[in-house]
Amino acid sequence: MIIGIEATHANKKYRTGVEEYCFQIIQNLKKIIPHNYKVVLYSNSILIDELSVLPENWECKILPWPFRKGWSQFRLSFEFLKFKPDVFFAPGQLVPIITPPNTITMIHDSAFKAYPQVYNFWGRQYLKLMNLLIIKKSKLILTSTEFNRQELIKFYGKNISKKIIVIPLAFNNEKFTTSNLPSAEILEKYKISKPYIISIGRLETKKNAKRIIESFNILKKEYPDLSLVLIGKPGVGYAEILEAWRNSLYQKDIILSGWVKEPDIVVLLSGAEVFVFPSLYEGFGIPILEALAVGVPIVASRGTSLEEVGGESGIYADPQDIADIADKIKSLLKSSSFREQKINMGWERSKEFSWEKTVRETWKALLS
Repeated sequence: MIIGIEATHANKKYRTGVEEYCFQIIQNLKKIIPHNYKVVLYSNSILIDELSVLPENWECKILPWPFRKGWSQFRLSFEFLKFKPDVFFAPGQLVPIITPPNTITMIHDSAFKAYPQVYNFWGRQYLKLMNLLIIKKSKLILTSTEFNRQELIKFYGKNISKKIIVIPLAFNNEKFTTSNLPSAEILEKYKISKPYIISIGRLETKKNAKRIIESFNILKKEYPDLSLVLIGKPGVGYAEILEAWRNSLYQKDIILSGWVKEPDIVVLLSGAEVFVFPSLYEGFGIPILEALAVGVPIVASRGTSLEEVGGESGIYADPQDIADIADKIKSLLKSSSFREQKINMGWERSKEFSWEKTVRETWKALLS
């Protein structure tokens, strides 16, 4: 049996959430797929770092493509005209126009349907066409939360429910642990002083970064020593976020760090008082688990998948209400016993998720 896997999303040096999922899935599948199965990774460039180390029964087909867009839809389609694997897995929510009969696709979220205004016009059209293609071509659709499953049914009809399987994501539980104590050297590197609250994610409208800043402005009146750290690259709506930062009376206490490498993120996250993640829309939210695992309580948005991920260990606010976000953060800052209770609940919650578990469920789906 030959299993093909799209690897372009995983083959990145600096990975976002979807890309991290693709990377972890491939790396962990290497550990469990038996040697009597052949695995072919499809990429538009040479595999880098750990991804390039392949078991004996694995190979990588490099399929060059001169254009910035269209590799998955056209170059991979041309490959499947010549040779189709028995099963094709598309972990990055993209499929070619020509697909093998047994195609399994991961849909991470339906944000472009729920919040079309946070995507540019061509981005929306592309995602709309891609999801329709996925739904038509995929024999099975994987998704990470029951919230996502219900959203897909809402947008594409009840018939789709028969081919959706929910498999929760996870986090790197070897790196995100309570043994990573805050480092004065790392804090100095990013010019961060304690106490601080932190948020990790692309600085964009969907992640609600502007309202995080506005909530912080409210908190500063009661907690003058508090700082805010926003980690992430610019995204759609960054100009408004930058304007909110420039207009804040507390600009000097708001650190826009840009992209931060993972070892530093672990340290910065573990030193925070609260992790703030009031996204307008999330399909899963891996940073929630990372925060819980390093012993940091969370304030996340109500009404998306985040309540499903954080469970009772989290505190949830209306993402449209800056006063509510500020109040929920304040509840953790003003009561050490309540904060400790949430930290302990978070540790226990994070133990329920692992890439090993995610990958075993994924492998079962591929075989089905």
